[in-house]
Amino acid sequence: MRGSKNLVSGLILGLSLIGVAAAAPAAPPAKAPAPAAEVDCQKAGGDVSALIDKSKTAPNLAQARAAFQVGIMDCMEGDDTAAIKHYDDAKKLLTNEAPKAPAIKIPSAG
Repeated sequence: MRGSKNLVSGLILGLSLIGVAAAAPAAPPAKAPAPAAEVDCQKAGGDVSALIDKSKTAPNLAQARAAFQVGIMDCMEGDDTAAIKHYDDAKKLLTNEAPKAPAIKIPSAG
């Protein structure tokens, strides 16, 4: 009698687990490989990071680091084009390619 109770209990438990497994939602599909733009975003960030490390005495180092950090955040959020733009801005600041502010002409009195 005890053996048959265990058998019936096991059978009921097994069938209920199969029912739960069948009712469970399907697993999400495997994530697709990263798009080429994301890889470029990360590679560009690595290049800028190396440039920052080399440019410890650059006059615009603080601004370049700020642009680089914004680029990192954009890259992490998936906005690759904005990230690459910020990385380019950081590169320009470190290599002095940034456009200079236009000179303001003060009219002379007289």
